[in-house]
Amino acid sequence: MLKKKKMKRSVNIFIKTSAFLILCVVVSGMVSCSDLWSEQHPGTYYTSTGQTVADYLEQDESGRFSEFLRVLKKAQIYGELDTYGKYTCFAPTNNAFAEYLADKGIPSIDSLSKADCDTIAWNHLIRGNSFFMSDVTSGSLPGVNLLNRFLVVGYIADTLEDGTIKAVTTINRDSRIIVEDDTVENGVMQVVDHVIRVSGDYVYDIVKNNPNATIFYTALNLVGLEDTLKKWHDDTFNRYRTDEYYDSTFEGGGIERQGGGSPYQIYYVPERNFGFTLLVEPDAVFKSKGINDLEDLITHANEVYHESYSDYIDRGYGDAYDTVWTDQRNPLRRFMEYHILPFSIASEYNFNCREDILKAKCDTDSLDAEDYFETFLPHSLIRVSRILESGPYNGVFINRMGLGADGKSELGRPFYRGIKVYTINDGNKNEGCNGYVHYIDDILEYSHFVRNEVLNRRIRVDCCTLSPDFLTSGARQRVCANGDREGIGFKEPTNFHSFNSDYCMWVRSAVVNNISFQGDGVDLIGNYDIMLKLPPIPYSGNWELRLSYRGYEKCGVVQNYVGSDPTRLKPCGIPTDLRLSAAANPNIRWKSDDDESFKTPDGEKDQVAIDAYDKAMRNRGYMKGPDSHFTGNKEQRFRNYNGGTMARRIITTDYFYSSMDYYLRMKLVLDNPEAEMNFDYMEWVPKSIYDNGEDKH
Repeated sequence: MLKKKKMKRSVNIFIKTSAFLILCVVVSGMVSCSDLWSEQHPGTYYTSTGQTVADYLEQDESGRFSEFLRVLKKAQIYGELDTYGKYTCFAPTNNAFAEYLADKGIPSIDSLSKADCDTIAWNHLIRGNSFFMSDVTSGSLPGVNLLNRFLVVGYIADTLEDGTIKAVTTINRDSRIIVEDDTVENGVMQVVDHVIRVSGDYVYDIVKNNPNATIFYTALNLVGLEDTLKKWHDDTFNRYRTDEYYDSTFEGGGIERQGGGSPYQIYYVPERNFGFTLLVEPDAVFKSKGINDLEDLITHANEVYHESYSDYIDRGYGDAYDTVWTDQRNPLRRFMEYHILPFSIASEYNFNCREDILKAKCDTDSLDAEDYFETFLPHSLIRVSRILESGPYNGVFINRMGLGADGKSELGRPFYRGIKVYTINDGNKNEGCNGYVHYIDDILEYSHFVRNEVLNRRIRVDCCTLSPDFLTSGARQRVCANGDREGIGFKEPTNFHSFNSDYCMWVRSAVVNNISFQGDGVDLIGNYDIMLKLPPIPYSGNWELRLSYRGYEKCGVVQNYVGSDPTRLKPCGIPTDLRLSAAANPNIRWKSDDDESFKTPDGEKDQVAIDAYDKAMRNRGYMKGPDSHFTGNKEQRFRNYNGGTMARRIITTDYFYSSMDYYLRMKLVLDNPEAEMNFDYMEWVPKSIYDNGEDKH
């Protein structure tokens, strides 16, 4: 038996938070996020030279993993855990299996089928990442398990015999980690006291079975969304099963590519699963607003959506569809569809980017962390903002107007609290096999106020949210340990169309010091020619479309096209030469605000001159990067990033209709099979903002 040796770690204060509980706990050690990328994690407790996941389980002196080993061997995955690679293994003890079997009425492991063992084994294993609990906070782990599901980290208070309180880490709320962060040669072990249960329910059933959400469920059932919300695996999608990269994906090899000057190992997604996130008002919330039953909700939906879609009423349809419940023009159907996101978000904390990236890259004094998502209601958006600081508005909010934990006004408009998201904790599960259910504390609606007031703002969209596949697959905000850089590859994700196959596209793993908006991005290399369905705009009018721009020598020259007819898109201006930085490109002529030419005779910044230069850049079709985000260094904002590699390209300014789909095509016009492009974020900006002294955030 291999001899274990104790690893020493420094003592520090580690704060773990959840939506309802903040616990301060003295624990052994704290590893910074930057350390995570630069060296092998030392582990919290023990490590053994040469010991694999399989060895750890087999060689445990107490034999407490014998039942789990039987499951792994029956699932025929045991051998993989005895080889090279990276794994996070959540290992249930024999006591955990005894309780699980008793609860299921199953006499022994021998009574489990091969399929049962596959499900249990795959649910407890994450391939490709070693996740250490000392490095994560509340929310889903940024990588799916072998069942393609997120595991959610939480914390509960536990009182010890001496009366002290400690924070215990949980997985999916029911399974406590009793031995945390034991390192092995090919990953990390987390010992759990309960088998992590797998929900066989669809998200539809989660709501149906919740006795505290009867009004919402009754409406959901009436408008005919059951079949939609019971989709899971897309059996028609076989793009990657015939792709040249399929075999290497499942053999663990991947494809190595350069992205932004760094090598990335790309693993292609072999299949497509449907995912949903439901935002649900409990009955108590409806009743607090005077909505006591389905009839009250129908009346409310008619009032809201007749006003919000007044142009539809003006075209003569009137109330013709008010009782045609399954028609998408029906107000109640619209109400319910706005509560559905077409992708999976496992925890309320995961609507925005990872907390370490948010803290390092977002200036929360000038702009709340925000993301925008298209909902299941056609041509609709929600704005999700997250407030980290303690205060009355701490947490995750939908469609909020304001800034910071104290609710300051922004853009000269009144503060509007918005709707808080939380995961209910009253014994009702929130995980389904095809997504998650989160509960909200006010009524969510795509009202005239939301469309024309709340969303009358610059809409900055992270490109890693542009396809539901990026989110449901776990590609967005993915963590890679030990300094590795990995990408999850896609050929034809939802909302994208490629005009040729001679290219690679992947979502970059998220790293604090990546020179990008949220530490990740969508990378392209090869003879790329792709078309993207753009996120919708909230109301018709004059809007400006912008793309982030980062120039360096390995990139290509790209022509952009925009329009509503994907077969007849119009070219927008001259091609963009991505090979040159914004400072070196004569069409941009970027200058830092600290440039000597912007100094007054007494050495002060000449803001008038800076503003004039900004205007001249706009006339040339470009803008500096925002000053509300950092490169990872708090002294270095995107707006003044040295070398001028960060800029925004104004693609077009035109009149757009909120009821129409629009498309952006990005075509490489330079013959270079190794040309790169970093697609980081895009912006929709209304005339009310860009025409009236837009701030620099």
